[in-house]
Amino acid sequence: MTTKLNYILTLIILTCGLIACGQNFQTNESKIDNSKFLLTISTYNHAEQIFKGTLTYKLNENVLTISRRTMFSDKDTTLSSITVDANSLERIKKINLDKLKDFYFNNCVMTTSGNEYFVSTTLDTVTKTIHLHHYYDRQIEVLINELNKHITDSLKIDYLTNDTKQDCK
Repeated sequence: MTTKLNYILTLIILTCGLIACGQNFQTNESKIDNSKFLLTISTYNHAEQIFKGTLTYKLNENVLTISRRTMFSDKDTTLSSITVDANSLERIKKINLDKLKDFYFNNCVMTTSGNEYFVSTTLDTVTKTIHLHHYYDRQIEVLINELNKHITDSLKIDYLTNDTKQDCK
């Protein structure tokens, strides 16, 4: 009789534990939708950096801040601050940057030439950083095109095209 009672109590405890785990899973899933998000893109052209500096595009939650740092300054100058609509923000979050490598180098362009792109995304506590040296990637193009929809022409991110030669050995 005690063995039967122990068996039933064990089943009840295990069932309650599984139900509790299921509730935690649902709670964690809803946290993903409201998770902290930060996207930063910094870019410069080697030949123009002295005069134009480095542009940084920082999307924090739904505000895109564009700033410039000149070569001989240690401070950023804010050029613009723009609210990004929720639909665009969701499209940006869905771009699978985490599947990209950390570094891409175009062997057709000297190290001291071309455009540099530094892309960093943080979702909650997970950060992915990608460095592209004058390198074209379709996912990066999609990301930049989505951001450029909100940016005035003079501050748009100038990205490469899929015609960019980059297969030199």
